[in-house]
Amino acid sequence: MILDTNDIYNILNTNRPVSIVRAGDGEKIVLESNKDLPSYQLCIQSVMKRQMGYEPTMSDVEEIRKNLIKAYDAADVIGLPMQKNLSELNKHWIGVEQVVKPLANSTNKFCSTDIGYDLLYNGMLKQWLNGKTVVYISCRDIDKGLLQSYGVKAVHSYIIAPEAKFTSGYDGRRHYPEMFNEMEWWLNSAPCAGNPCLVGAGVIGKIYTNWMRDRGGIAIDLGAVFDLWAGFSTRGSNRGLDAKDETYKL
Repeated sequence: MILDTNDIYNILNTNRPVSIVRAGDGEKIVLESNKDLPSYQLCIQSVMKRQMGYEPTMSDVEEIRKNLIKAYDAADVIGLPMQKNLSELNKHWIGVEQVVKPLANSTNKFCSTDIGYDLLYNGMLKQWLNGKTVVYISCRDIDKGLLQSYGVKAVHSYIIAPEAKFTSGYDGRRHYPEMFNEMEWWLNSAPCAGNPCLVGAGVIGKIYTNWMRDRGGIAIDLGAVFDLWAGFSTRGSNRGLDAKDETYKL
Protein backbone atom coordinates (compact mmCIF):
# COMPACT_ATOMS: atom_id res chain seq x y z
CA MET A 1 0.00 0.00 0.00
CA ILE A 2 1.44 3.35 -1.07
CA LEU A 3 0.54 6.30 1.16
CA ASP A 4 0.67 9.90 -0.10
CA THR A 5 1.42 13.04 1.90
CA ASN A 6 -2.19 13.50 2.98
CA ASP A 7 -2.32 9.91 4.22
CA ILE A 8 0.79 10.43 6.33
CA TYR A 9 -0.53 13.73 7.69
CA ASN A 10 -3.77 12.00 8.72
CA ILE A 11 -1.80 9.21 10.43
CA LEU A 12 0.23 11.78 12.39
CA ASN A 13 -2.96 13.53 13.49
CA THR A 14 -4.62 10.42 14.90
CA ASN A 15 -2.33 10.80 17.93
CA ARG A 16 -1.75 7.06 17.97
CA PRO A 17 1.76 5.63 18.41
CA VAL A 18 3.46 5.16 15.05
CA SER A 19 6.94 4.77 13.58
CA ILE A 20 7.67 6.14 10.11
CA VAL A 21 11.21 5.27 9.01
CA ARG A 22 12.84 6.25 5.71
CA ALA A 23 15.38 4.45 3.53
CA GLY A 24 17.86 5.75 0.98
CA ASP A 25 21.16 4.98 -0.68
CA GLY A 26 23.15 5.11 2.56
CA GLU A 27 20.88 2.61 4.24
CA LYS A 28 21.13 0.27 1.26
CA ILE A 29 24.93 0.42 1.36
CA VAL A 30 24.99 -0.38 5.10
CA LEU A 31 22.49 -3.22 4.75
CA GLU A 32 24.68 -4.80 2.07
CA SER A 33 27.96 -4.23 3.92
CA ASN A 34 28.20 -7.89 4.93
CA LYS A 35 28.10 -9.21 1.34
CA ASP A 36 31.82 -9.05 0.62
CA LEU A 37 34.95 -6.96 1.24
CA PRO A 38 34.25 -4.35 -1.47
CA SER A 39 30.74 -3.82 -0.02
CA TYR A 40 32.19 -3.36 3.45
CA GLN A 41 34.81 -0.92 2.21
CA LEU A 42 32.15 1.06 0.35
CA CYS A 43 30.12 1.25 3.56
CA ILE A 44 33.10 2.60 5.49
CA GLN A 45 34.13 5.19 2.90
CA SER A 46 30.71 6.32 1.65
CA VAL A 47 28.60 6.17 4.80
CA MET A 48 30.45 5.66 8.07
CA LYS A 49 33.26 8.19 7.60
CA ARG A 50 30.85 10.68 6.07
CA GLN A 51 28.44 10.50 8.99
CA MET A 52 30.74 9.71 11.89
CA GLY A 53 34.04 11.27 10.86
CA TYR A 54 36.03 8.19 11.73
CA GLU A 55 36.27 4.51 10.82
CA PRO A 56 34.34 2.35 13.29
CA THR A 57 35.32 -1.19 14.12
CA MET A 58 33.96 -4.06 12.06
CA SER A 59 31.84 -5.19 15.01
CA ASP A 60 30.36 -1.68 15.35
CA VAL A 61 29.45 -1.66 11.65
CA GLU A 62 27.74 -5.00 12.04
CA GLU A 63 25.78 -3.79 15.08
CA ILE A 64 24.67 -0.69 13.18
CA ARG A 65 23.57 -2.92 10.28
CA LYS A 66 21.59 -5.15 12.64
CA ASN A 67 19.89 -2.16 14.27
CA LEU A 68 18.95 -0.89 10.83
CA ILE A 69 17.34 -4.26 10.05
CA LYS A 70 15.42 -4.05 13.34
CA ALA A 71 14.22 -0.56 12.46
CA TYR A 72 12.67 -1.68 9.17
CA ASP A 73 11.43 -4.95 10.61
CA ALA A 74 9.30 -3.18 13.23
CA ALA A 75 8.36 0.07 11.45
CA ASP A 76 4.71 0.93 10.80
CA VAL A 77 5.44 2.85 7.58
CA ILE A 78 8.63 2.80 5.52
CA GLY A 79 9.72 5.61 3.22
CA LEU A 80 11.23 4.40 -0.07
CA PRO A 81 12.71 6.25 -3.06
CA MET A 82 9.89 6.99 -5.47
CA GLN A 83 11.51 9.63 -7.67
CA LYS A 84 11.33 8.99 -11.40
CA ASN A 85 14.94 10.04 -11.92
CA LEU A 86 16.71 7.69 -9.50
CA SER A 87 19.37 6.89 -12.10
CA GLU A 88 20.31 10.58 -12.12
CA LEU A 89 21.11 10.55 -8.38
CA ASN A 90 23.61 7.72 -8.03
CA LYS A 91 23.58 4.01 -8.76
CA HIS A 92 22.98 3.11 -5.10
CA TRP A 93 19.51 4.64 -5.11
CA ILE A 94 18.46 2.02 -7.64
CA GLY A 95 17.55 -1.14 -5.77
CA VAL A 96 16.85 0.41 -2.37
CA GLU A 97 13.29 -0.91 -2.49
CA GLN A 98 14.48 -4.44 -3.35
CA VAL A 99 16.84 -4.46 -0.38
CA VAL A 100 14.55 -2.86 2.22
CA LYS A 101 11.08 -4.22 1.42
CA PRO A 102 11.92 -7.84 2.33
CA LEU A 103 12.83 -6.58 5.82
CA ALA A 104 9.38 -5.05 6.35
CA ASN A 105 7.79 -7.77 8.44
CA SER A 106 5.43 -5.51 10.42
CA THR A 107 3.92 -3.42 7.63
CA ASN A 108 2.71 -3.28 4.07
CA LYS A 109 2.54 0.52 4.16
CA PHE A 110 5.06 2.59 2.24
CA CYS A 111 5.51 6.25 1.35
CA SER A 112 8.08 8.43 -0.36
CA THR A 113 11.45 8.75 1.33
CA ASP A 114 11.00 12.48 0.71
CA ILE A 115 7.99 12.60 3.02
CA GLY A 116 9.72 14.98 5.45
CA TYR A 117 10.42 17.49 2.69
CA ASP A 118 6.89 17.15 1.36
CA LEU A 119 5.39 17.90 4.77
CA LEU A 120 7.77 20.84 5.20
CA TYR A 121 7.16 22.38 1.79
CA ASN A 122 3.37 22.24 1.93
CA GLY A 123 3.11 23.55 5.49
CA MET A 124 1.66 20.39 7.03
CA LEU A 125 4.63 19.93 9.33
CA LYS A 126 4.08 23.34 10.90
CA GLN A 127 0.35 22.69 11.22
CA TRP A 128 0.96 19.36 12.94
CA LEU A 129 3.51 20.68 15.44
CA ASN A 130 1.73 23.90 16.35
CA GLY A 131 0.72 23.96 20.01
CA LYS A 132 2.27 20.56 20.72
CA THR A 133 5.02 19.28 23.00
CA VAL A 134 7.79 18.00 20.73
CA VAL A 135 10.53 15.46 21.39
CA TYR A 136 13.39 15.29 18.91
CA ILE A 137 16.83 13.79 18.32
CA SER A 138 19.10 15.64 15.91
CA CYS A 139 22.53 17.22 15.53
CA ARG A 140 20.80 20.59 15.07
CA ASP A 141 19.70 22.55 18.11
CA ILE A 142 16.43 24.08 16.93
CA ASP A 143 14.64 24.42 20.27
CA LYS A 144 14.27 28.19 19.99
CA GLY A 145 13.16 28.02 16.36
CA LEU A 146 10.43 25.48 17.04
CA LEU A 147 9.11 27.52 19.96
CA GLN A 148 9.18 30.86 18.17
CA SER A 149 8.47 29.98 14.54
CA TYR A 150 6.30 26.88 14.80
CA GLY A 151 4.28 27.73 17.90
CA VAL A 152 5.45 24.60 19.71
CA LYS A 153 4.38 24.50 23.37
CA ALA A 154 7.47 22.75 24.77
CA VAL A 155 10.58 21.04 23.44
CA HIS A 156 12.63 18.11 24.73
CA SER A 157 15.76 17.50 22.65
CA TYR A 158 18.83 15.31 22.54
CA ILE A 159 21.56 16.90 20.39
CA ILE A 160 23.82 14.27 18.83
CA ALA A 161 27.17 14.63 17.05
CA PRO A 162 26.82 16.23 13.59
CA GLU A 163 27.32 14.60 10.20
CA ALA A 164 31.07 14.99 9.76
CA LYS A 165 31.06 15.71 6.02
CA PHE A 166 28.92 18.81 6.39
CA THR A 167 29.98 20.32 9.73
CA SER A 168 33.37 21.66 10.76
CA GLY A 169 34.83 22.29 14.20
CA TYR A 170 33.05 19.56 16.17
CA ASP A 171 35.18 18.08 18.95
CA GLY A 172 32.62 16.48 21.23
CA ARG A 173 31.41 13.00 22.05
CA ARG A 174 30.71 10.46 19.33
CA HIS A 175 27.19 9.52 18.27
CA TYR A 176 28.13 5.85 18.17
CA PRO A 177 28.56 4.12 20.50
CA GLU A 178 28.56 6.69 23.32
CA MET A 179 25.38 8.66 22.63
CA PHE A 180 23.60 5.71 21.07
CA ASN A 181 24.09 3.63 24.20
CA GLU A 182 22.41 6.20 26.45
CA MET A 183 19.54 7.07 24.12
CA GLU A 184 16.99 4.64 25.52
CA TRP A 185 17.66 5.93 29.03
CA TRP A 186 17.04 9.48 27.82
CA LEU A 187 13.85 8.44 26.03
CA ASN A 188 12.57 6.83 29.23
CA SER A 189 12.42 10.30 30.78
CA ALA A 190 11.24 12.15 27.65
CA PRO A 191 7.49 12.86 27.22
CA CYS A 192 7.08 10.68 24.13
CA ALA A 193 3.58 9.40 24.84
CA GLY A 194 0.98 11.15 22.69
CA ASN A 195 3.44 13.72 21.35
CA PRO A 196 5.26 14.34 18.05
CA CYS A 197 8.66 12.66 18.13
CA LEU A 198 11.10 13.68 15.40
CA VAL A 199 14.34 12.03 14.33
CA GLY A 200 17.21 13.27 12.20
CA ALA A 201 20.05 10.97 13.15
CA GLY A 202 21.31 9.25 10.00
CA VAL A 203 21.74 5.52 9.50
CA ILE A 204 22.67 5.00 13.13
CA GLY A 205 19.49 6.59 14.46
CA LYS A 206 16.77 4.94 12.37
CA ILE A 207 16.00 2.66 15.31
CA TYR A 208 15.22 5.71 17.49
CA THR A 209 11.93 6.17 15.66
CA ASN A 210 10.76 2.74 16.81
CA TRP A 211 11.98 3.35 20.36
CA MET A 212 9.91 6.54 20.49
CA ARG A 213 6.84 4.74 19.10
CA ASP A 214 7.27 2.01 21.72
CA ARG A 215 7.03 4.74 24.38
CA GLY A 216 3.76 6.02 22.92
CA GLY A 217 5.19 8.63 20.55
CA ILE A 218 3.99 9.71 17.11
CA ALA A 219 7.41 9.27 15.58
CA ILE A 220 8.71 10.20 12.14
CA ASP A 221 12.19 10.18 10.65
CA LEU A 222 12.63 13.64 9.10
CA GLY A 223 16.32 13.35 8.21
CA ALA A 224 17.83 16.46 6.62
CA VAL A 225 14.72 18.55 7.27
CA PHE A 226 16.54 19.42 10.49
CA ASP A 227 19.42 20.85 8.46
CA LEU A 228 17.01 23.08 6.53
CA TRP A 229 15.41 24.20 9.79
CA ALA A 230 18.87 25.14 11.05
CA GLY A 231 19.73 26.97 7.80
CA PHE A 232 22.17 24.49 6.26
CA SER A 233 22.33 22.66 2.94
CA THR A 234 23.40 19.01 3.24
CA ARG A 235 21.49 17.50 0.34
CA GLY A 236 21.15 18.42 -3.34
CA SER A 237 23.50 20.23 -5.68
CA ASN A 238 24.25 23.11 -3.29
CA ARG A 239 25.33 20.94 -0.35
CA GLY A 240 28.77 21.25 1.17
CA LEU A 241 30.80 21.78 4.32
CA ASP A 242 28.95 24.37 6.41
CA ALA A 243 26.95 25.33 3.28
CA LYS A 244 24.06 27.67 4.10
CA ASP A 245 20.47 27.55 2.88
CA GLU A 246 18.17 29.75 4.93
CA THR A 247 15.02 29.24 2.85
CA TYR A 248 13.31 27.22 5.59
CA LYS A 249 15.40 28.34 8.56
CA LEU A 250 13.37 28.64 11.75
